[in-house]
Amino acid sequence: MEKEFVYTPEFIDRLSPGQIFVFGSNVLGYHMGGASRMAYKQFGAVWGQAEGLQGQSYAIPTDFGKDGKIPDIKPYIDRFVAFAKQHQELFFFVIRIGCGLGGYSDREMAQYFKDVLDMKNVALPRSFVEALLGKSDYNIERFVEAQDSCGMYDSALREIRIGRKMGHWIWYIFPQLKGLGHSYNSEFYGIEGTEEAKAYLNHEIAGHRLREITECLLQVNQVTAQEMFGFPDVLKVQSCMTLFDKVSPNDVFVAVLDKYYGGNRCEKTLWLLSNRQEKSKNRVAMKRLIITKDFRMMLEEKEVKMEPLNKAVYLLFLNHPEGIVFKTLPDCREELTQIYSRLRPNGLTEKELKSITNVTDPLSNSINEKCSRIRQAFSSIVDAEVLHYYVITGKSGEAKRITLPQNMIIWE
Repeated sequence: MEKEFVYTPEFIDRLSPGQIFVFGSNVLGYHMGGASRMAYKQFGAVWGQAEGLQGQSYAIPTDFGKDGKIPDIKPYIDRFVAFAKQHQELFFFVIRIGCGLGGYSDREMAQYFKDVLDMKNVALPRSFVEALLGKSDYNIERFVEAQDSCGMYDSALREIRIGRKMGHWIWYIFPQLKGLGHSYNSEFYGIEGTEEAKAYLNHEIAGHRLREITECLLQVNQVTAQEMFGFPDVLKVQSCMTLFDKVSPNDVFVAVLDKYYGGNRCEKTLWLLSNRQEKSKNRVAMKRLIITKDFRMMLEEKEVKMEPLNKAVYLLFLNHPEGIVFKTLPDCREELTQIYSRLRPNGLTEKELKSITNVTDPLSNSINEKCSRIRQAFSSIVDAEVLHYYVITGKSGEAKRITLPQNMIIWE
């Protein structure tokens, strides 16, 4: 059984007594933007203190401010880990420190926290844990969790051995291709395609269990698949065997198809797989957005060019995946100033400082104009089908955000 991890929530706005918010700070302890500002405003971080426990927060220096990231942050993280080990009465939520504008990727930063995986009083972001465990991008754990719930896998195994299905477990024991059913369970436990099916088979627990219970199917005699599963589950098992036979030929799955289905595959499954493969050839691929060390924004070999203030606004929203409600923009003024200063290393003019005031004024139309300019910059490079992932979007009155998945954003 794999260890169950408690992950740091993607957005934290309150803490219970004894819980600590672990954030990245610059070496001066100027908590001006993003998570450091939240730590300062809500969780007791002390202005001018760059490291250590402060109220319900713990600071780890990750950068020099506008001069870039710290060459070696390992000693700071080692001190945090030692502190957490000494204070088992506290529970620490480590956020994605050093990532984003800090300049580190999730995979790079995760390596510094490998000793934390065995600690019961520290939570890491899911991206850090998955990087450390080398997990795939597919959430195969959803199947394992369902199988473990109330001993459902063991129940399914017993029922197969006696040759009669009685429980309601078909979706996560014998998963089929997404799109063959319309219920919630069919969608939630549906397999996206051959790549996810391969990830399922390669999963230490899910893959072993599927082969184990399929082998049990083969050992049942004097009963048909119809008698064992009933309708429509008999078709779902055929679909499951067809899918996994497709990604792992000459495995146990073809034997089930031969024994119970006369060697016939599920035609709908084969058609969906073929159709999706054809669509994938013509699909407009989403490109990774790369932010270089000098803050150029690249989509593969093409640069997304925009005016410095527009770029600063975009970087501000990248730094807030939870989104920003426009009426709260005044709270982001200092953070935006810090980002803009990085783009203007020679200093900001009075005119540029005034433009920051205007763009963070909810009563001004400046922020809408900047969002429009950002959309124009991407629309000349990105296909219309995926443009909405790259631009700042959201309903009126609600948080506006950039919905591009975090694993598609690379900070060099």
